[in-house]
Amino acid sequence: MAANNRGNWNFSDIAHKETQYLTHCFHPYPAKFIPQIPRRLIEMYAPRREDEVLDPFCGSGTTLVEAKLMGRPSLGIDTNPLAIMISRSKVNPIKKKQLEKFIIWLENWKQKELKTLRPHRTFFHDDSAWFREDVLGQIELILEEIKKVQDSNTRNFIKVALSSILKGVSNARMDRIMPALPRKPVYVDHKHYDRMVDNDKRNINVFARLSSRLKLMQSRLELFLSAASNVRTIAYLGDARNFEKINSDFLEEGIKLVITSPPYWSAFDYKKLHQLSINLFNLRTKSLDAEIGRKNFLNDMERVYDQISKHLVERGIFCLIIGRSKRGINRRLADVGCRYGMLLCEKFARRIRNHSFFVKGIKSEEILVFQKR
Repeated sequence: MAANNRGNWNFSDIAHKETQYLTHCFHPYPAKFIPQIPRRLIEMYAPRREDEVLDPFCGSGTTLVEAKLMGRPSLGIDTNPLAIMISRSKVNPIKKKQLEKFIIWLENWKQKELKTLRPHRTFFHDDSAWFREDVLGQIELILEEIKKVQDSNTRNFIKVALSSILKGVSNARMDRIMPALPRKPVYVDHKHYDRMVDNDKRNINVFARLSSRLKLMQSRLELFLSAASNVRTIAYLGDARNFEKINSDFLEEGIKLVITSPPYWSAFDYKKLHQLSINLFNLRTKSLDAEIGRKNFLNDMERVYDQISKHLVERGIFCLIIGRSKRGINRRLADVGCRYGMLLCEKFARRIRNHSFFVKGIKSEEILVFQKR
């Protein structure tokens, strides 16, 4: 089928800051699609407010945020426990008084002498290589205070904020996406105007940084919740190849629209990319070890197609955003739908402007639109 040109899918007139509105800015995450994509697809294929939306590779929750803003109930699934934490922080209300009490505690601590702080325990192997001792001392105090926060959504919200600044307060190079230690404490940051960075001497006030981050996130969440509908929005740690293990009314009721972008084959090691947060929060990574594409991407995706076809309602829509590659994975995935009762009814092409996150070989992508027959 020839590419359908209905609408401009390049969004070339959209500045980067226009993709970071409301809660979309909470946490860095690799290869996110811009929120304008799921928003337009929901407008096109889920016109009714009761239409349920599923993202089986939800990542940091872009589809969930847009679905909630548009009043559509949604379910996101991912194998990455940090992704689920981030997704939940973007859509769930928090206890304002509990958060503000925590911020006051941070504000009090940020005024104190911090250089003499030392941790009383080891968080993970080689933690002293990744963080200065005084920084680990600050993090230890913060983690202990987080435990005192009673509301689970608020605790998660604070953890996501801490996760978002971890790399910046660590000894990791500032000019690398994948966490990497410099050979020496003093190095040149090639990403930020070739400035000199001295990890031994630079000022790292975790309390101040976290306070600032939480204030920004709180204001964004309040704006989001005031604009969003009070519909069910669930982020679930699970495997898109096996919906049977996911206990959700969404799947039993039937899905009207699926919007997703699977992990780029061989492009990311999410476990390594998020290693500081995963190690610090002691997140279980068994699900990440079995991440899709580790062995055979196409076979894994066939299992995903099978699961989606079983839970789509009649004439339901499945939108797959996939990069064009020399290996022709996108063309092969376009042909798979027929075997599972889903007809490829439309196809949109778009250029990728941001080639970061190790996908420089993929300059464009396709939006494959299947309809269940």
